[in-house]
Order: sequence, then structure tokens, then C-alpha cells
Amino acid sequence: MPRKPIHDQPMTAAQRKKAQYQRDKRATIAAIGAEDDAPDRALLALMRGVGKGADSEHAAQRAWAAFGRRYGWVV
Repeated sequence: MPRKPIHDQPMTAAQRKKAQYQRDKRATIAAIGAEDDAPDRALLALMRGVGKGADSEHAAQRAWAAFGRRYGWVV
């Protein structure tokens, strides 16, 4: 027997895009301070934030180092 749908109507493309944006934003915020376990998308988003302030600059440096350690080109 098929499962009952969660919503009555399927999500529109705009709703899916908004939901993905919100998930990415939450993952980026959660990645601050936990760069070693963060997904690649979150690390890249942190690196895009360079120049917005001293805190974002430091987070971008940590993200760059974590990204490099993950892929072996920074020791």
C-alpha cells in the first residue's frame, strides 16, 4: 500500500528552490566552527563570504584549510 503524501499538492519549482536555499543556508551556518565535518557546499559558501567582515574572513580561512586537508593539497 503506498504511503499517504505529506502535502496535498506537489511542491512547485519555486518552493523546491526556496527549500534547498534554506537547507544550504542552515548547513553554512552550522559549518562555522565545525569545518572538518561540514559538506563541501557549506565550505564553498563560507569561502564566498570573504570580504564581508573579520569574522567571515577567519571562517573562510578555516574553510579553505579544511577543504585542502580533505582533498590532500594542504597538510
